[in-house]
Amino acid sequence: MTLEKTTLRLGYIPLTDCLPLVVAQEQGFFAAHGLTVELCCEASWANIRDKLIVGHLDGAQVLAPMLLAASLGLGGLRKPMLTAFSLGLNGNGITVSNRLFAELRQHSVSDSALDAAQALATVVHSRTANDQDPLVIATVFPFSSHNYLLRYWLSAAGIDPTRDIKLVALPPQQMVDNLRLEHIDAFCVGEPWNSCAVAMGLGRCLVTGYEIWQNGPEKVFGVTEQWHEENPNTHAAVLRALDQAAAWIENNLSAALQLLDRGHYVEVPLEWLAQPLTGDLRVGLAQNRRDAESFHVFHRYMANFPWRSQAQWFLQQMQRWRQIPADTDIAAVAARVYRADFYRDVFESTRSLPLLDMKPEGEHESAWTMAGTKGDVTIGPDRFIGGAIFQPLQSDS
Repeated sequence: MTLEKTTLRLGYIPLTDCLPLVVAQEQGFFAAHGLTVELCCEASWANIRDKLIVGHLDGAQVLAPMLLAASLGLGGLRKPMLTAFSLGLNGNGITVSNRLFAELRQHSVSDSALDAAQALATVVHSRTANDQDPLVIATVFPFSSHNYLLRYWLSAAGIDPTRDIKLVALPPQQMVDNLRLEHIDAFCVGEPWNSCAVAMGLGRCLVTGYEIWQNGPEKVFGVTEQWHEENPNTHAAVLRALDQAAAWIENNLSAALQLLDRGHYVEVPLEWLAQPLTGDLRVGLAQNRRDAESFHVFHRYMANFPWRSQAQWFLQQMQRWRQIPADTDIAAVAARVYRADFYRDVFESTRSLPLLDMKPEGEHESAWTMAGTKGDVTIGPDRFIGGAIFQPLQSDS
């Protein structure tokens, strides 16, 4: 197989879940597939989107919903983009200031994520009734899993995120400083920034993303549709390297975090990087430890498969919050952006793959199996807070 391009610039944001890119680079998986890669640390998700669009980056770690938004022309120039590889599941959390945490504890000390949301609702509605300024909560980007999971969690307790609070967008690495400066009362961000805020004594982690949607997608490897069409063999080589990296991480997590630290990809102490992955991060109003096994999933549970049902869920949330028209053909958009067909082309000879590109989201509270091309495949729990089930729409594509 001849590679159309062998020297690549790939973007990333300093987060724990940039690990597959870092491991592929540092462990020589990119090189083994004939690729010379420069990993480019970017300042914001908007930077990554824009550099992909104009061609300054060949590919990048991208927020899962951001490719859908860019393909629809939301928030900037319209450019068809796609993913054929998810970089993992879970990994974000909601952290509140110490002051807000103490106020919430006056209403509940439960370990339940829903009870925490209901305690927050009491505070929010009290502020409204007393003509106080609304709480300010930051997410990393308007078109992000963080934004939609935060809204979903708030709504579960009757909080209207468009009316009852003030939502702002900040780059992940600026969250902790803005919490320290009291510019915001809380944030929803990926690791290690929740752990950093806790370790620095600035706040408490209230909820993990896993508690809102078990094993929801987080970041994907994204490229423009044009780049994919011009470089299909190169794209396949990148995915094979990332797949090797993701599998390696599952069995060598401690060593992977050391690569992240030693290479200065994420400038925080190693022990802070490791906190949620070793069960040392306390979460919730009761501040109990959470299961480290579920905080980040890099390869198991078909974590790297680009499920079109998950893309449809994000698009449904965009409709819910009036970011896209209600008549948007979400099945068609999901099929064009989430390229399960290309993933199959790359990996069908090496493993059993799901027979279907979509599955119900929210039905399973424990690991389960579905039919695959070479035998059953194991999928992780996928429950939503509140117990809703999302049934994907069929596409003609």
